Amino acid sequence: MLLQQGVKLPLFAALAIVPALGCVAPRELHDVTYDPRHGDAGRLDLYLPELDDHAHATVLFIHGGSWTTGDKSIFAAAGRRLASSGFAVASTNYRLLPTGVFPDDAEDCMCAYAYLRAHAADYAIDPERIVVMGYSAGGHLAGLVGLAADDPALASDCDAAGGQPVPRPAAVISASGPQDLRVLWGQFGMGSTLERMFGGTPDAQPAAYALGSPITHVAPGAPPFLIIQDAIDFGGMVAMSEALKAAGDQETLLHISGSAHVLEQWDEPGEYEAGVSSDAPEAWIATEDFLFDTVGAP
Repeated sequence: MLLQQGVKLPLFAALAIVPALGCVAPRELHDVTYDPRHGDAGRLDLYLPELDDHAHATVLFIHGGSWTTGDKSIFAAAGRRLASSGFAVASTNYRLLPTGVFPDDAEDCMCAYAYLRAHAADYAIDPERIVVMGYSAGGHLAGLVGLAADDPALASDCDAAGGQPVPRPAAVISASGPQDLRVLWGQFGMGSTLERMFGGTPDAQPAAYALGSPITHVAPGAPPFLIIQDAIDFGGMVAMSEALKAAGDQETLLHISGSAHVLEQWDEPGEYEAGVSSDAPEAWIATEDFLFDTVGAP
């Protein structure tokens, strides 16, 4: 399903953002260690709704930064917003280049996801209602967690995962995230970064690029996907939408034509001026509508 910028979404989608206003501030737990072996790369932040006897739907956010920079604090304002709406939120770090070569970054994100499942009772999380979301490089990694969490080739050997595949998450939101790194290698000067990550070109390392591209893992039965595309289709976002559709999987492609990929991400999601795609008002409405549609009320 394709949504264009400015499309009128169902009234329920617009109403979904109302609970974020005037609610109790979320509880915040910073620098929670999900894998002690990797220092700060093995930590995540939690934004949790008010304590009750309810196991909450959860969003695991993976930051962007071309696999070389960025950290979990990027999602702080958005995490507080979602937590004020009743969702539990985790924002994770992972190993970055130059030391965090593939599949280290993917395995760390698998480990963070496995940690949330293993410690669901500690944080009032429903392990069957975890949605993985990421921006840019994080959108790529979110796609891998969504489609390949149960692939032994990407299983993390951290304590939470124990070297074993884990069940796929309930859904995936990928904002401006490349889904075919074989295509991305030839675009926008990304070749040198990807060659550091995979140890060579796609011709030299075809198996690694295939394993690291979410689009190659598409098959019937995939979790529902919301793909938020900015003004540029790079790394096969549209092709990913088409592949999911061809496999009979639930997918939505939202094109935010007025957004750009690398402009500053504002502190407050409501402040939007040709910013990143996931910050657009249309994207927030679509995101909350997608969460309610896939994992229900938080």
